[in-house]
Amino acid sequence: MTATPRRILVVGAGVFGATAALELRRRGWAVTLVDRGPLPHPDASSTDVSKMIRMDYGSDVFYHELAEEALDGWDRWNVDWRRPLYHDDGFLVLAARPMAPGGFEYESYQTLRRRGYAPRRIGGSALERRCPAWVGGRYPDGYLSPRGGWAESGAVVSRLLELCRGAGVDEVRGVAEGIVSSGSRVRGVRVRPANGGAGETLKADRVVVAAGAWTPALLPWTADLLTSVAQPILHFGVEDPGAWRAPRFPPFAADIAGSGWYGFPALDDGRVKLGHHGPGRPATPENRGEVTAAHETRARTFFADALPALADAPLVGRRMCMYCDSRDGDLLVDGAPTRQGLVVASGGSGHAFKFAPVLGGIVADAVEGRGGRWSERFRWRRPHRARKEEARLLRAEDRTEEEP
Repeated sequence: MTATPRRILVVGAGVFGATAALELRRRGWAVTLVDRGPLPHPDASSTDVSKMIRMDYGSDVFYHELAEEALDGWDRWNVDWRRPLYHDDGFLVLAARPMAPGGFEYESYQTLRRRGYAPRRIGGSALERRCPAWVGGRYPDGYLSPRGGWAESGAVVSRLLELCRGAGVDEVRGVAEGIVSSGSRVRGVRVRPANGGAGETLKADRVVVAAGAWTPALLPWTADLLTSVAQPILHFGVEDPGAWRAPRFPPFAADIAGSGWYGFPALDDGRVKLGHHGPGRPATPENRGEVTAAHETRARTFFADALPALADAPLVGRRMCMYCDSRDGDLLVDGAPTRQGLVVASGGSGHAFKFAPVLGGIVADAVEGRGGRWSERFRWRRPHRARKEEARLLRAEDRTEEEP
């Protein structure tokens, strides 16, 4: 007699949830993916035109190796999928002063070299010759990494969801309102229709919450570890997209630790995306605010200083992108210590998407209690005092959530 598959609910159909659902289905789980829809959800962090794919993490070899493995996965997806969605354009890393030990650019460059890669030192006049849109004097040093590029992120999530459906993953469209527990054991999720109406309780043996920026609201006892912030994204139009593509204009980070600026080559429709990685603004997906006129002014000042041909380019789009930040910048993929059967897969902190080809395996290992290669870094990180407070809150929740 064939054993009944174990049932699991995956809440959230972004890059964490889609990759987890696909991998868990491949491992024999009966998987239901819960999301408010539409899919991909337009407000999800994963749903955008582009995300950076890179190995450059200063001296942090752990993330370098994780990105290295993910890049092999991007190469496989490009072969297996009907259209390549990862663009192997390289990654331009620019320094506002000569690279020196301790700086992000220097440590990233040296780590790449020690691990057998050959980043090309570039800056000043060499930068202007290779990438003529840049003002070389603004960036006297830096390098071009040949192993990296960017991915069409929204299209990637769409493809992953197609694969989920083809593999037999069920979908439920609705808003997850809370987990349902019996004592300390998770039994399911309360879900209501996104357009209103009576809700229902979905039962399962395990639950994965991969809800991105919605996670702190869905699991309020994670608030001391996870927080949702909004980061500004701008799109500028160019008349000749070909002049703003690699190799003349690869994806870049320009003094990222000091300025926060990063950007991408032009899309076919002529959009050049400029992002800013900073502390962000505390927000929720429903109340994220707008990109301010002051930020646009700062962006144009950056262009005038570094990429003058874009200084007067028309603004054709703006978006506040939601991050779910962990306190230390590491992902959180682990079982909740006081709630059996619940795994939280979140805390992308603005850099998780690049790991998409390996994310599903990391989450599935956490569900199955396997000590995978990457698991230790992503484990629950809570002081004992915070754990006690979490246990108190969960006991209070049980009084209202517990199933008869």
